[in-house]
Amino acid sequence: MTLTNIPSYLDKEFIISDNLAVLRNPKNLHQSIRYKKGEDIPPPFRIGSQKIIPLNTIVKVDEVKIDIARNVFVHAVPQHDTDVIEGGWTRATNLQGSFMNELIAFRPSDWDLVPQGDNYTAVDKKSIIRGGHPDYKSTGEIIPVGTYVEITARSRQTKPEGKYVRVRHMTIEDGTMVPGEPIGWTVASNLAEGNSKVFNTKDWKDKQSDNAAWNRGRWIGSKVLVGIVGTGGQLQHIALQTMQAYLDLMEAARKDNIEISITSGFRTFAKQARLFNGWKKGKPGFNRAAKPGSSNHQNGIAFDLNTGGYDGAPVYDWMKVNATAHGFIRTVNREHWHWEYQPEKAAELRAEGTFKLKRVKK
Repeated sequence: MTLTNIPSYLDKEFIISDNLAVLRNPKNLHQSIRYKKGEDIPPPFRIGSQKIIPLNTIVKVDEVKIDIARNVFVHAVPQHDTDVIEGGWTRATNLQGSFMNELIAFRPSDWDLVPQGDNYTAVDKKSIIRGGHPDYKSTGEIIPVGTYVEITARSRQTKPEGKYVRVRHMTIEDGTMVPGEPIGWTVASNLAEGNSKVFNTKDWKDKQSDNAAWNRGRWIGSKVLVGIVGTGGQLQHIALQTMQAYLDLMEAARKDNIEISITSGFRTFAKQARLFNGWKKGKPGFNRAAKPGSSNHQNGIAFDLNTGGYDGAPVYDWMKVNATAHGFIRTVNREHWHWEYQPEKAAELRAEGTFKLKRVKK
């Protein structure tokens, strides 16, 4: 997957796998479309019957919508017998595989140039320009907030690797990066992926915005997120910085005929507060949850997966053997579903012949 392939579903073919792939009103996705008097009505349908896309119809998806409950709906276009079979809006779960793991869009959505791997925007007022290896000493100059830059090198001898990056000015012409003058080295965390004026707004700096990231009770800035279809056809979000690691994990499992999907990814401050308050008040359906600001679901490394149980559950059994090879480990006791992307720790645990931290007893 390359970043320019988001959304990922365009030009793919999907198969309708539900006998009741009901067509829905684009203005109200919870309202089905029915046959009216004067329309060509194929048997066994009649006036008032719900319109459906027949089972096994091959379709392409050219647009996606999300309802308030994060359910994913797709605009399905039949690829054969289009003069007989109607296309339109239907639930993503009506497609074979339920549209699982398809990437929908970046958040934020307003871009001059979407992330492409090396194009970034300076977002920190203290984006200090530095010299290179070995000490990356400050030059006393600052990269102005909102400056578009291209990364040309990443530090290798630092911990973590890539802590510092060498950048140069860049502009955008006809959707293409145009290299400018060299700037120097700076801390990688001073930059946000992609080029957007959103990064220089109050919303991006809001500690409780939809992109706000937290670590151990401390706000650590905002992260670029990617919408992805998770378990049950619901939209989840994952941090762009850990997206490829998850996709690699998912593809490796798929080769072994195991389907991994996300039940919960990156969480907003508001969602974490809702989960925490629901658990504290003992509301039905609320599991134990960390205080808002302290959950790793808020910093981009935590994934709740469809493990389905402990030993004997196919997904969990596969994860026990393979997750650490892809940088994922178990970190929370009594939560078989909770896995985190910590590649350095994963390498240590794999060498020790385990996949979880010592505090994880079950």
